[in-house]
Amino acid sequence: MNKKIIITILILIAAVAVGIYILSVTPHIVLNGESEVEVTMKDGYSEPGAVAKFSFKDISSHIEIDSKVNDSKVGTYTVTYTVTYLGKTDSAVRTVNVVDKEPPEITLEGGDSISIRPGQKFSEPGYRAVDDSDGDVTSTVFRKGIVDVSNKGSYVLTYEATDSYGNHGAVTRKVKVEGEPVKQEKGTIYLTFDDGPSLSSTPEILDILKKYKIHGTFFIINYGDDKNKLAIVKRAIKEGNTVALHSYSHDYSRIYKSSDVFMDNLKQLHDKLKNDTGYEAFCMRFPGGSSNTISKNYCSGIMTELAGKVQEEGYLYNDWNVDSTDASGNNVPADRLIASVKKECSKNTFNVVLMHDTDAKATTVKALPEIIEWGLEEGYSFKAITKDSPTFHHRINN
Repeated sequence: MNKKIIITILILIAAVAVGIYILSVTPHIVLNGESEVEVTMKDGYSEPGAVAKFSFKDISSHIEIDSKVNDSKVGTYTVTYTVTYLGKTDSAVRTVNVVDKEPPEITLEGGDSISIRPGQKFSEPGYRAVDDSDGDVTSTVFRKGIVDVSNKGSYVLTYEATDSYGNHGAVTRKVKVEGEPVKQEKGTIYLTFDDGPSLSSTPEILDILKKYKIHGTFFIINYGDDKNKLAIVKRAIKEGNTVALHSYSHDYSRIYKSSDVFMDNLKQLHDKLKNDTGYEAFCMRFPGGSSNTISKNYCSGIMTELAGKVQEEGYLYNDWNVDSTDASGNNVPADRLIASVKKECSKNTFNVVLMHDTDAKATTVKALPEIIEWGLEEGYSFKAITKDSPTFHHRINN
């Protein structure tokens, strides 16, 4: 066989082999990056692409990408990569999870720092909250903190909002109460009753308040599972009185062990009242008042710390500037209680009267009508404590 024939045969064999190889080879796509990725709505999705080869030949330019990704909406999307070469096709799929990790953006109208004068009513300047997935969520904003307009100081209000994906956003506004006081409300008597509700005294007090068409403030303690006491609390609320918090437990050795213990105690009573009645308490009174020194036996400096904490949590705290003296013993003579209130009340200021509505305070109930009639005759007005009422704080001794 001559050389030309051999070469021809070898060429034919090689051509057949190449043809067979070409027929057996298929395109192959390799994704750049992971086959499943997570991106945020804020950062968006950037297409990383893919690489395709046919044998040793780069055919990436032949890749067609079909992307279903909408990175402005939370969801799971796919990107399909397809390459066709010499009549053969390969494809690959990437899963793209678009997630929302951005909290709502809260904007404060009026700025993050404002000043008002002592005694000036604080009016919320306003706020707006917008979320990248939920849109306008202003209605969900919760404001925490209190501005005690009766006392100079710097108060912090916290505005919080959470979107439907659990992202929590918060901003703060500082409110300074400073400068010369505005004219205070004068000649008002705030009748306040501690340690109830009582099955005997509290209903009688409510009857008296209703008779004279006035309202009072009741600083309650835990009423347990007593349905009758709960009914009394509900009645007080329904008739326009203010129900405020005293303490879940009145055991000083327990509640004044630490500030965290006290705040947990207060929250427990707050949540119980809200769950049982739907009422959101905004006012509280420390057992023994903020000036008490008994707390020193259990935690040094706790009252100073708590005075700030309760306000940060959104509570007004109110001591008293008129003492009926009914805490000095059980069933103190009614005439002594009446005389004390008359002596200590003044038309030149507001008057927060300390009284009690426990079972052992029958003489307080007896003295109440004469105190009210005397006040009305003298030109005083009687009111329940509201969020806009002035507050009276004792000097803190611990």
